[in-house]
Amino acid sequence: MIMTLFSFQTYSFAAEEMEWVKKAPMPNGKESLRSLVYEDRIYVYGGYGNDMATSALEMYDPEIDQWKQLASSSIPRFKTGLVQSQGKFYAIGGYNYTFPDKVTNKVEEYDPNSNTWVAKQDMPTPRYDVYPITLGEQIYTFGGASKDGRSDAVEVFNPQTDTWITKNPMPVKADRAIPFLINNSIYVLAVNHNTEVPTFLYNYNPIEDTWTFIKQAPELYGTVYVHVNDEKVFYFGSSLSYYDSLSKKLVQYPVKPLGRSNFTSEFVNDHLYAIGGYKDLNDVFELAISDTSKPDPDPDPNLNPDPNPEPNPNPTGNALLVIYMDSGLIKEYEMTNEEIRNFTEWYEGRAKGNGREAYIVNKKYNIGPFNSRKDFISYSHIESFEVQEYSR
Repeated sequence: MIMTLFSFQTYSFAAEEMEWVKKAPMPNGKESLRSLVYEDRIYVYGGYGNDMATSALEMYDPEIDQWKQLASSSIPRFKTGLVQSQGKFYAIGGYNYTFPDKVTNKVEEYDPNSNTWVAKQDMPTPRYDVYPITLGEQIYTFGGASKDGRSDAVEVFNPQTDTWITKNPMPVKADRAIPFLINNSIYVLAVNHNTEVPTFLYNYNPIEDTWTFIKQAPELYGTVYVHVNDEKVFYFGSSLSYYDSLSKKLVQYPVKPLGRSNFTSEFVNDHLYAIGGYKDLNDVFELAISDTSKPDPDPDPNLNPDPNPEPNPNPTGNALLVIYMDSGLIKEYEMTNEEIRNFTEWYEGRAKGNGREAYIVNKKYNIGPFNSRKDFISYSHIESFEVQEYSR
């Protein structure tokens, strides 16, 4: 069952394009913040703004579109793991330029009833960009980044006994290991930036402390957050898609990318929220998730197919290739369908470790006095890309 649960085929969602709606801005703008949902409210912790790390905790109530300032913790930090377990919040690890090694292993517990913080047992391995997840009475942490680089550490915290246990490491090191639960089973999406290591999906069995490889998933490279909502798995980052376990399709959701990075994201009552991030650090956006019915596997079927089609028909029309770089830069190129196909074939080859590191794009505008102008696009710096087709 585990091996067949994720069998990605990418489809477009057969619906009109949805729109992000701006909500009440966050009082203290920041990026690299973390969040959780508790009793239908979004709690946002830490982050980086005004050239410094913060320990602020703020609560957003989507029902009334209002923010409330809560008690700050004692440790300013960003890229901190944040998770809820049995009515308490836990801030785990994080990053701050003022730390001796810039990385911390400190753990703090917040009680929403008393609005107070207390220190807990340190995490064994100092890490940041950890995405903790709760299963039963345990909090699991996977991968992330340490002072030595990407980590494969798996460490489990028991809030009741205030103790940590080290488990078998991940099969690969990942500076962003994003766990999510399906039927009380833990899946981990291992994503790396600035590297040629592909994106992998694994299943972790906490009882046997074992890992099962599911698949290589280059189409999920740009993922920053994974949300399970209404029995669908949403992958959110530079774009938004969801996996339908019934049809076994990865569906691109019809909404424009936000064009921002280092934000945080949560689901509340079938609404997706994107909060903070670079740039415009105070911005809050809401997206109402419509009925994600099964997509049409062929939204524009040919009712009279050619009985003897050409194996490789010549491409027609044009498209806009939009590349999102890990620096936040967005590059756009107008291309023929053949040029788009050449680019995607190069990208898929690089994901498997084949081909050149850089793809060369011949610019067709602002040539000026030059014979030609070329862009060298480095694979390791591509966050994600999309193709917007049109005809003329």
